[in-house]
Amino acid sequence: MNKNFMEDNIKRLKDALEDMVNQFAYSFDNPPRIGTGGLSALEHAFDVLGYPDPKEVPERKCQYNEKCNNTATCGTPTKKGYKRICGKHYRLINKN
Repeated sequence: MNKNFMEDNIKRLKDALEDMVNQFAYSFDNPPRIGTGGLSALEHAFDVLGYPDPKEVPERKCQYNEKCNNTATCGTPTKKGYKRICGKHYRLINKN
């Protein structure tokens, strides 16, 4: 087999495993983290990827302000552009 073919497949497999972990791992707040929840398949995936359990995911942090450590659950337009924010700040911005 060709070396580039193998390297490309390893990259694709790693990307797929990361996507599955991001979708199925348990989500926690303060700060946003994902964890295995004791599920052996997720524990194995975290181990293969070299992730700690739980693993912080700062890209999931509410973008309303620096003080909020909640997980962003939705997105909405704001005066400062489109932001991914937590439910508390969504209700604050969009109160009617």
